[in-house]
Amino acid sequence: MKKLLILLPMLMIALASPVLAENSQTVTGDISEVIVYRGQALVTRLINVDLEKGNSEVIVENLPSGIVPETLYSQTTGGIKVLSVRYREKTTQEDTREDVKKLISQIEEIEKQIRISTRKKGLAEKLYGQIDKIKEFSLSAEHKDLDRGLLQFESVIKINDYVDEKKTNYHNELLELTELVIGLEKELAQLNNKRNRLGAGHKRTYREAVIYLDAESKGRKTFELNYLVNGANWTPQYNLRADTGESIALIEYNAIVHQSSGEDWTGAELALSTAQPSMVSSAPSLDPMKITLTTPGALQANNKQTMMPGMMPAQQQGRQFEYLDQTQQFEKLVRSRRSASQKGFEANITLNRLAVSNQALEFAADRDMLKKMQTQAAVIKSNEGVSVMYRIPGRLTLPSRNEQQLLSIAAITAKAEFTLLATPLLTDYVYMQGELLNDSNTILLPGPASSYRDDEFVGKTQMRLVTIGQKFTAGFGVDSQVQVTREFKDKKTETLWGNRVDEQKYKIEISNYKTTPVKLRLLERLPYTENPNIEILLTNTSHSLSTDKEYTKTQKDKGILRWDIVLSPSTSGDKTTVVEYSYTMKYDNDMRVTPIDTPNGQ
Repeated sequence: MKKLLILLPMLMIALASPVLAENSQTVTGDISEVIVYRGQALVTRLINVDLEKGNSEVIVENLPSGIVPETLYSQTTGGIKVLSVRYREKTTQEDTREDVKKLISQIEEIEKQIRISTRKKGLAEKLYGQIDKIKEFSLSAEHKDLDRGLLQFESVIKINDYVDEKKTNYHNELLELTELVIGLEKELAQLNNKRNRLGAGHKRTYREAVIYLDAESKGRKTFELNYLVNGANWTPQYNLRADTGESIALIEYNAIVHQSSGEDWTGAELALSTAQPSMVSSAPSLDPMKITLTTPGALQANNKQTMMPGMMPAQQQGRQFEYLDQTQQFEKLVRSRRSASQKGFEANITLNRLAVSNQALEFAADRDMLKKMQTQAAVIKSNEGVSVMYRIPGRLTLPSRNEQQLLSIAAITAKAEFTLLATPLLTDYVYMQGELLNDSNTILLPGPASSYRDDEFVGKTQMRLVTIGQKFTAGFGVDSQVQVTREFKDKKTETLWGNRVDEQKYKIEISNYKTTPVKLRLLERLPYTENPNIEILLTNTSHSLSTDKEYTKTQKDKGILRWDIVLSPSTSGDKTTVVEYSYTMKYDNDMRVTPIDTPNGQ
């Protein structure tokens, strides 16, 4: 009776087993959709199979080498249920031994020739060096014998000729042997590459997904198999085409796609995304930050082991924060934090350490530095924190290969206001730029761009992040038909009540060789200071400064001069447009003006 009770549960387990051998079948499926992320891609295979009622096993074969096995999952429509999905690999042997043996023999022969040639080369180098020593010894001995009258002049010539001939021969032999070794090494590299390819073919790995299903009824059923693959990436790339006559610009938004996942995406719907498929859903937790006071010497002795990323020894902190720009260090911290943030709670320790380092910088930085850091963090966030998806219309085929492939995301015709930009302090060239409006439904991500003006290539530029409805400025190269020259006109210095007053005068000439009027934005600058002991005043300008709201709000008070000028057609020579201005600087006669270098415009 006890035996019967034991056998009964075993029989029930066997009947409930999800795997029935007679209901097992092998399929490949069709790749129906691919979403390419930055570094990975989500692949969807559509599987159509004939199933019996009840439990069945479906094996999906020919999975790619770049698959991330733990990401396998399956989705079904009505009528079937996925019981489990697992990944497995099988390795088979393939007979390529004869080809490999032949290659090994060729490789060994080449290696032998390289060894012999290398030894010959070493011997030739040794003899070449000895010839120099022999020549030096012979010349020394010859001079002594000549001084004593023991050696004739003809003998000296013969000895020198012999030594020079030998040296030339060894030199030529060295050159020949060097070229021979280089050629043999190239041939050896080619044979080794071929051997590696054949060796890889000797063993072949098959990757499969084993899926257990439960069907409510017999018939044709459809389900999806999804998985992530490595070896996939994409980056934005643009062509900006300005039509100055129509005041429009065509924005060709393309994607450079890299696809080396190990499988061809044939006839698939393709999407490009900036999201992170490996984001962790659990949030990190904020730990308390404990601080203390210590002497500089004590912290220096201990900092090598306990210092957080981005922190510095206390004895150097004050001076370095005072004199060095810490924004680069802060940028590294921000980028490290954004990278670790994708791991959520799994990166809890790292994120808290980075937060301590970030606050340590904030403790030591002054007010202006903190503002720069805040601005920098906002730029990084705006460039890297946008999550968008672009669906490419139609069905596309992207084979797995090392070469990059170009796809079109969108073609946008944007309204554009073109103007010329002259900054004679920086360059003699006059550039054309356009203010474009992105009135499409597409967010434009940062990326490199090629610029064209009226179908002529004018150079490279860089697109920044442009959201929907936002205006942005793009450069369209040098316009050689408009020229500008800057001239220092005069300087006067006088002393007034113990103060020195410097007056500077400048003249700027602008020539327009076009037969049409053009808009020009001219930029100059006065010295700018926050020191109340220096008084700077614009005393004269031949043209009124710009009234642009953005300019008057952000640049005018910092000494930037901007004139918005319309140049008449064919104005050169005597008709050249002339802009003149002057300014004064008033300061203590015992002091001198010294520029503060701010190459980042801060």
